[in-house]
Amino acid sequence: MEHTVAKNKNKTKKPPKEKKQEEEFPLNKPWVSLRGGMIIMAITSLVLAVVIASQVIPSTGWLEGIGWGLLFAGMIWVIFFGNLWITKKLRK
Repeated sequence: MEHTVAKNKNKTKKPPKEKKQEEEFPLNKPWVSLRGGMIIMAITSLVLAVVIASQVIPSTGWLEGIGWGLLFAGMIWVIFFGNLWITKKLRK
């Protein structure tokens, strides 16, 4: 059995709207600047450190509560810089 398929001459050409939209929002560009990301990370890590410390302090004491808060805040920075490093390595 043989199938006949109509050929579309404009198969590779994109409509002007789609082409313009791709030029405005390239997918390989970051949507948050590095400075903005650092500010968001600083606020997030400080809030997490305070929340964790406030939850741990009543049961274990001030020193251990602050230590756990700092540990969790530090882990957020480790994940952030690890992700940044992996992204830079993959895009080379």
